[in-house]
Amino acid sequence: MLVHLATGLGPDYRSEAALIRDRWLAGTLRTRGVPVTMLRYTPHGFAVTLRDLVKLIRTRGVAVLHTHEFFMNTLGLMASWLTGVPLVATVHGRDYYSDRARRRIACRLVGRFASRLVTVSEANKHFLTERVGIPPRRVQVIPNGVPLDDRAPVATLSALRESLGINQHHRVVGTVGSLYPVKGHKYLIDAAPSVLGRFPQTVFVIVGQGGLREELEAHAARLGLAAHLRFLGHREDVHDLLSICDIFVLPSLSEGMPLALLEAMAAGLPAVATRVGGVIEVLEDRKTGLLVPPGDSGALADTIMTLLGNPPLAKELGEAARHVAASRFSLAGMLRAYEGVYSELIR
Repeated sequence: MLVHLATGLGPDYRSEAALIRDRWLAGTLRTRGVPVTMLRYTPHGFAVTLRDLVKLIRTRGVAVLHTHEFFMNTLGLMASWLTGVPLVATVHGRDYYSDRARRRIACRLVGRFASRLVTVSEANKHFLTERVGIPPRRVQVIPNGVPLDDRAPVATLSALRESLGINQHHRVVGTVGSLYPVKGHKYLIDAAPSVLGRFPQTVFVIVGQGGLREELEAHAARLGLAAHLRFLGHREDVHDLLSICDIFVLPSLSEGMPLALLEAMAAGLPAVATRVGGVIEVLEDRKTGLLVPPGDSGALADTIMTLLGNPPLAKELGEAARHVAASRFSLAGMLRAYEGVYSELIR
C-alpha cells in the first residue's frame, strides 16, 4: 500500500520514505525512484530515531508527514509537535493496540492530536472507538486499494506452473500472508487432508515469510502433506501466482482490510475467507465469496471443497469479486482519497 501511495500520487506531490529497516520495502521503493532515508533505530529507545526524523523533515521542507502503524504513528506525533508539520497517521491492524495500557494511551494521543487519523476499515474504526477510546469523529476510513492488472501471458503462467511442479491436472489453492499465528495458516494445513481425500490432485500454494515457516512445514510433513504444499516464502510475482490459482483462501484470525484478499478479488479469484474484521466489508457471503468462522478447519475444508466441486459457482463468485474490487477498492480511489486529505491539510 505504501509503495502504491508513494509512486501513484499526482504531479503536485513528491514522495520520500523514512524507514527503520533496510529490507524489501526499502529496496522496492528505491527501484521505483522513491528516495529512501534510513532512520537510526534501537529497540530500547526512540530518541535517536526521532532526531533523525525531525532533521529529515526540516531538511527536506516536508509539507505533510504520513506515518503507518503503532511505532511510527507515535514517533510521527512527536515529530509533528516539534516541527509543526501536519500528521496523517494510518492504522492498518488492531491486535496490538489494546494489549497494554501505555499503548492505548499512546494511540489515544495520536487519535486526539494527529491532524488526521485514518484506518482502513469500518471494523478497525469501531475497534479504535470502542476498545481504545478514540472519539468516532476523529477517525476517517479510507479502504485499501489495489490495481486491476491484466493477466500475464499464457507462456509466463505455464512456465511458472512448471517451476513449481504443478501440472495441468492440478487444482491450485493459494494463500498470501506473513507466516505468523494471526494469519491462521495452521487451520488451512489442517483442512488439507480432507480436501485431498476428495480432490487428490490439489496443490496448496503458501506465499509469505515469517517466524512460523519451519513449524508449519514440520506440521505439514507430520500430516503427510509435503508433496501437496508449496511454501514459497517472499515473492515479487504475487500477481502471477494468483493467476495460476483456482481458489484463494484467507484463514486469518484477525484482519483490518486485507490487501491479499483484495488482490485475489482483483485477479478474479473465488475466495474462501474467515469472518473477521474488515473481511465482511469486502466479501458478501455466497455473492462475492464464501465466509467461514475463524479457527475452524472443518468449515474451511468443506467450503474449499464446495468451490472445487462446483466450477460454475467458483466462476460466478470470482467475476463478482473482481467487479467489487474494481468499483469499491480501486487503487485510483484510494489515491484520490489520500490526496484529498493532504491538500486539505496543506491549505
